[in-house]
Amino acid sequence: MQFKVTSSYYDEASKHLVYTATGERDGARYTVSSRVKCLKPPTTPERLHMVVLLALMDQFKRPSPSGRRG
Repeated sequence: MQFKVTSSYYDEASKHLVYTATGERDGARYTVSSRVKCLKPPTTPERLHMVVLLALMDQFKRPSPSGRRG
């Protein structure tokens, strides 16, 4: 899975990272906007990338509404 975080911000009050990422997976292009709860703020670009990677992996392993796994 290849992706790039196009925008993100961390809301200190709610401890949520709000992000938008674009990329390609299995030949299909995607754009995802979501938020994820963080125990600690992602203070470096590497930590930000890892948080988004884990969130995307979790999202893509869920079955789609059609019942197929993506």
